[in-house]
Amino acid sequence: MPDKVQVRLKPGRDKAVKQGHPWLFSGAIAAADGPEDAPLATVVDAEGRPLGTGLYSPRSQIRVRLLAGAPEDVDRGFFAARLTAAQAWRAKVVGEGTTGYRVLNAEGDGVPGWTVDRFGDVLVSQITVAGLERLREEAYAALAELFPDAAVVQLNAARVRAEEGLGQDDEVVRGVPPPEAPFTESGLRFTADLAAGQKTGFYLDQRDNRRHVERLAAGRAVLDLFAHSGAFGVYALRGGASSVTAVESSERAIARGREHVAANGFAAGAVDWVRANVFEDLRQRRESYGLVVCDPPPLATRRAHLEAGARAYKDLNRLALRRVEPGGFFFTFSCSAAVDAKLFRQVLFAAAVEAGVDLGLLAPLAAAPDHPVAVTHPQGEYLKGWWGVVR
Repeated sequence: MPDKVQVRLKPGRDKAVKQGHPWLFSGAIAAADGPEDAPLATVVDAEGRPLGTGLYSPRSQIRVRLLAGAPEDVDRGFFAARLTAAQAWRAKVVGEGTTGYRVLNAEGDGVPGWTVDRFGDVLVSQITVAGLERLREEAYAALAELFPDAAVVQLNAARVRAEEGLGQDDEVVRGVPPPEAPFTESGLRFTADLAAGQKTGFYLDQRDNRRHVERLAAGRAVLDLFAHSGAFGVYALRGGASSVTAVESSERAIARGREHVAANGFAAGAVDWVRANVFEDLRQRRESYGLVVCDPPPLATRRAHLEAGARAYKDLNRLALRRVEPGGFFFTFSCSAAVDAKLFRQVLFAAAVEAGVDLGLLAPLAAAPDHPVAVTHPQGEYLKGWWGVVR
């Protein structure tokens, strides 16, 4: 049985835990008794009544991440149960023709600090919690039972791992994963860049939003901002777009995007690739488009950056809205966890007013359903967006 720390809370600091929130911050803790390198913590209230078991992080402000319904022993059986349950319903929501999806989504699947993405025969894992890193042998044994033929790579170059005192070098856990992992999404062919890609190599969370763009693209000129490796554009081409212009600052991402266009049977010139800073490009661009996608990287990575980030989102959306023709559709997103849905809508209001545009919001957008959010953990709802129409 793994070592455990007993964490005793201060009086009156147990409400969130009792309501099911998985994070326990250091400021709520009165005492922690046990070895500092213990992977697990048992949490008790000020009177010593047990509240649950969680992953322990001695260097993090989030000192314990609680495991809802965890047994006495957090072992291979625990991880196998969570993985099996996650796979059971994903088989119903991911859809045919898709071999790239999220297998496990951290708090959303009851295992804080662990995400696993599947790209065909390769699994890409990220462990961002010290306690889970110390239990990884059991976690990976459970993963191997579910995917016995898959290669597994663990990507470690994340700021949160450094804050937890964990290593930053990527690791091969099992097999021989290639630098590029081919997979299919909605019948389209893509590759995940495992060697130097963003996140786990591909933005799987936008799958359903890409399908939405495909359904609306017929006969429209499409502008894809922060295009990365061009997935929105490929979907738009399949949907019958009259043209696709993709603006992206990374030459590596553009090269991969060109490969994605060719792999799906489209002509080399089907997408007009523009290597540029999107803000600068929009200030100079004068063309109008029937459909504009604006999917930037995080512009407010921490709460301390929230004010500056909100201004950046407003300026970006103001510039982008001016490029949408009357009757055209606008898809805009924020993946900044610090920017909640309410603030993002306020940003869009200000952007539309400053752009002099009559923007109708048609529907909110979110991550694909293989990225579940625990109802007790609103912080997991990082991707938010809107589908709008300029009237």
